[in-house]
Amino acid sequence: MNSTNDSTILSLKTKKQVKELAQMRAKQLGIPLGTLVNAFLRDLGQTGEVHFTIAEPITPKMAKIINEMREEIAGGDTYGPFNVNEAEAFLDNIPYEPHNKN
Repeated sequence: MNSTNDSTILSLKTKKQVKELAQMRAKQLGIPLGTLVNAFLRDLGQTGEVHFTIAEPITPKMAKIINEMREEIAGGDTYGPFNVNEAEAFLDNIPYEPHNKN
């Protein structure tokens, strides 16, 4: 095993805003940006593939909507379940009349 340091320095040029946004996202994940870059480079080298996914944080407005929906469900104030025809009729606000297959 080689006892020397096999690390190297990678220098790249990017826009300041890109770097700051990436640092912010990395901080949200609790991972240093350098660690994420190393993981990306390692994965690219091993697989030849690139995958990008970032989950957006829930906004206060979205959290409020989710809570309202949960309250409606808990209170039984829901509709359905629907089949496709019933759902379309409900959305079109017309009475659904099932067709009998006799």
